[in-house]
Formats: sequence, structure tokens, C-alpha cells
Amino acid sequence: MMFKHLHRPNKGAVKEIRAPLRFVFKKIVAVSDRAVMLWIVLTVVLVVAGGLVASLAPLALKGLIDRLSVPAIVPASALTIVMPVALYVGALALQRLFEQAQTYLYARAEQRMVRTFSADAYAHILALPLSVHLERRSGAFAQALSQGVLGLRLVAMHFVLTIAPVIVQLVVAGVVLATVLDGTLGMLLFGGLVTYCVVFAIGVARLTAPIDRVSSAQVDAGGLVSDGLMNVEAIKAYTAERRFASRYDAMLGATEQGWSQFAWRRLENGIAVAIVFGISFGAILWFAGSDMASGRMTIGAFVLINAYVLQLVRPVEMLGFAIRDIGQGLSYLKEIASILAAAPEQSPSAGSDTSPERRPAELRFEDVAFGYGDRKTIDGVTFTATPGATIGIVGPSGAGKSSLMRLALRFYDPWSGTILLNGVPLGSIPLETLRQQIALVSQDTILFHDTIAANIRFAVDQAEDEEVAAAAGRAHLSALLADLPEGLDTLVGERGLKLSGGEKQRVSIARAVLKQAQFVILDEATAALDPATERAVWTAMRGLSQGTTTLVVTHRLSAVVGADQILVLDRGRIVERGTHRELLDLGGLYAKLWRSQATDEDLNGA
Repeated sequence: MMFKHLHRPNKGAVKEIRAPLRFVFKKIVAVSDRAVMLWIVLTVVLVVAGGLVASLAPLALKGLIDRLSVPAIVPASALTIVMPVALYVGALALQRLFEQAQTYLYARAEQRMVRTFSADAYAHILALPLSVHLERRSGAFAQALSQGVLGLRLVAMHFVLTIAPVIVQLVVAGVVLATVLDGTLGMLLFGGLVTYCVVFAIGVARLTAPIDRVSSAQVDAGGLVSDGLMNVEAIKAYTAERRFASRYDAMLGATEQGWSQFAWRRLENGIAVAIVFGISFGAILWFAGSDMASGRMTIGAFVLINAYVLQLVRPVEMLGFAIRDIGQGLSYLKEIASILAAAPEQSPSAGSDTSPERRPAELRFEDVAFGYGDRKTIDGVTFTATPGATIGIVGPSGAGKSSLMRLALRFYDPWSGTILLNGVPLGSIPLETLRQQIALVSQDTILFHDTIAANIRFAVDQAEDEEVAAAAGRAHLSALLADLPEGLDTLVGERGLKLSGGEKQRVSIARAVLKQAQFVILDEATAALDPATERAVWTAMRGLSQGTTTLVVTHRLSAVVGADQILVLDRGRIVERGTHRELLDLGGLYAKLWRSQATDEDLNGA
């Protein structure tokens, strides 16, 4: 049976709607400045005025019909019907003028709300801890934000432009009809409207589940699209185009299935309300026609009832569609609401806009422990990087080297122990101030689809062109720039794909040079480069690290031969420490790794 599922929605479904609805109203208040509030107030005023005019128009029509149909000593003339015609036509015209004006005013308010909401949500997403970003696809964030904007628009628009005028029209029409209709007709009209609303509300509640599935599937599909486009080289290298396309098609299939279920349930609901409308409207017209035939009702009153029934059906239908769209909008908002509910990175106070004093920093770890989930990667680490020193962090894969770097940048907080920069615990330093003092050059060089100059200036947005050029020179980019017709204005492509690995690294080094930080972290900065390119990059990085405290995280021991101190990590603990010569003389893990890498290099050179 088509209507076998038209049961009463459970309390869980109501709660699922209530929570995002509260979220929407809070967000609307949060993103509404004085201009937005003024536009919304004016829109509501026009909505109310338009609703009143639309509801009173049938009264003018009744007066016109009665004037034309009731016999009079003086027959009706063009002059005698001017007033009711003018009132009726004027009311309809005025209603449409109000609708146009309220649409314009609301569009102004909506665009400002969407702009503010999008900007705030994007800023919040960027401020989330790194751990949150690692758990989600970047495309999933983008899809959730896009759906959130659509959901906000649907909910806000229907509350202002649909629900408000419908309520006005229903109230006015109810008052007028109560004075015109007898008890039977009034009960029929009231019962029909209530039944109509109940059936529509039940149907709308049943649309929540398929829309939730559609929203989730679309977020997954958006994440897959982003992954594929960001890693298109790997996809092509492994001829995985068809596999990714098939996975995307499967996700679109889940979306299609959700939409199909949504469309079927909407069809059920549409048929149900059409039956309710047909029965109610037919009964009202039959009773009204009987009253008119017996002389108890004028033709004008009959036309008035007919006009109001038709006029009430339209706003009630609009109300039903609005509830349906609001349910859809709330489903779209659930994902972004969960993202915005996640706490951003914790900072003890607002960051400083001024650059810290340029001097080498001291970094100290005191019995620090850390891990991911239940897996401990750092266990009781203690060391001090004195101002101006170069500290090498080496060890086998999985020893915890990258975890130390992430802790130093406060991408994560330690489980236990203390990390201090210049004697101040990292947790007491505003994040912006802390990261202004640190320059990072990593193995995975991040370049934006912009010019070389813009990618270097990313470190200091207000840097002058001369400063950018000087940083490029210190990073040994001069030869590359001389070969490029547009020099620093050359576009690097998506993620810097137009540059080689060594060239991208030198752009990253120039960015770090421009920052003039107190502390430099080199995280596997040359791990993917050939020996010749590696030597050129290290030459550039030695210029970067002059006059700063430097932490070199690497598995290539040749990179830390000249370090003031080398820390050897194994299973999260420092098992050896000393200079290169001291560690070789010790004959422990470092010496073993050195011999192994030396043998590999001999074999590769043979």
C-alpha cells in the first residue's frame, strides 16, 4: 500500500530537527549586523502588509459580484462598479508590488548573512586542530560548507518569505470566513485545513531520513572528487582513472538512491494531500452551493468562499513545501553544525600582530610523552636546543621524529611533560605568537596555485617586493628565476606541479627566510631529492639557519654531520645523544645506521 508508511513521526525525529533548528537561529543572529536586521525587519513589514492585502482582496471581489447580481431599482452601471473593481485590482497589484520589494530586501539580507556565515565557517575550519583535519577529507569540508550555505538559505528564506505571510493570510482569512460561514461550513473548512496540515507534516517528517543519507553521500562524493583532483598524477601513474571514476559513480549511486526514496515519499505525500484537498473542497462547495440555491447565501458570498478556499490552499501548500525544504535544509546543516561544534585550537589569549624580536630561541623538552590514540610515539623525551644551536633528530622509521616536530609547533599538546620556548611553556604562548617565531621547511612542500612571489610572500603578507627578491636570492632561486620569462610572477600550478622537487623546496626555503623566525624546523626537507639537488638545497638551508636555533628532523644522517648535537630516537625514546664523531665512537644505533646508509650509497654509486 502506498500510504502504509504514513505513520506518526517518533520523538527522535523531532529532536533531530530541533537541534539544527536552534543552530540555524543562533547562526542567523550571529551573522546579522545592523544592516541585515534592518533589511529583515523591513521585509517582515512588507510580508505582513502583503498578506493583509492578499487576504482582503476577496472581500472586494464579493462586493463587486453582489453589486452585479443583486437586482436594484437603478441598474448597475460602469460608475457604480468602479470602486469595487478598483479595490480588487488595486489589492492584487499592491500585493505583487509588496512581493517584489520584499524579495529585493530579503536578497540583500540573505547575501550578507551567507557571506558572513561562509567566512566565519571557513575561518573556524582553518582554526580546527590538525587532528580534526587528518580525520576528514579536505573535499568533505568544502562539501559540508557548500551544503551548509544552501541549508541556511533554505531555512532562512522560508521562515521569512513563506511561513510569515502564510500565517498572516490564514489568520485574516479565518476571521473573515468566521463571519460569513455558518457552523457546518466553518467546521468543514477548519477540519479540512487541519487534516491537510497533519498529512503534510507527517509526510515531511518521513523525508528527513532520505535527505540525511543524500547529504552524507554528497559529502563523501565531494571528498573523493577533491582527493582525486589533488592526486591526479598518482592516479594517472597507476592508471587508476577508471577505479576512481567507478568509486565516484558508486557514491553518486547512493545519492541517487536517496533522492529516489525522497521523491517517492514526496509523491506519496502529494497524493495524500491532494485527496484530502479534493474531499474537503468538494464538501465545502457542495454545502455552499446548497445554501446559495436555497437563498441563504448570495452569489458574492459563494464566490468569496470559493476564492478563500483556493487562496488558503495555496499558502497551505506553500507552508507544506516550506516545511519540506526546511527539513532538507536542516539535514544539509547537520554536517557543518558538527564541524562548527568542534573546538578550535586552544590559545590562552589573542595573538599579537607584532613580530617577535629576532634572536635565536631556546627550546626545551622536559620528560615529554605523546602519542596518537592508544599508540605512544614519544616516551619521556628530555633535551635542550640552546640558542643558535643546530640539533639533529634521527632514528629509524616510526621512532617519533615527526611527532617531536609537531609538538614543537603545537599541532598537538603532549600527554605529559613540559615543552618550553625561551623558558615559557608552549601552552602559555598564544598560538599566533608561537608560530610567528618558527619557520618550517618540510618534505611535503606546500605551494599554492599562485605566483612564485605570492608563495614566498605567504610567510609575510605585507613584505615588499625587494624583500621577496632578497629571500629568493638567499634560497638560491636566482638561476631558476633567470630562466623564467616572468620571473617571480611565474605561476607554479596546482601544488607547485610546474616546478621540480628541488625548486619547490627552494621556494619553501625562501618563504622561511622571509619570515626571519627565531627557530627553524627542517622536517625531512631533502628526503625525496637526488644527491646533487640535495646539496644545493642544503646550501640554501645553511643560509636560512644562520643566526637561528635549528631542529633538523631527518632519516638521512649526512644532513646532521655538522650538528651541534644529535639525538637518536628509537621507539619514542632518546637512546643516544652527542656529536657525529661521538656517536660513531659509541658504536651504537647511530653507528649502525651510518654504516647501513654508507653501504647503500656505495651500492647506488656502483
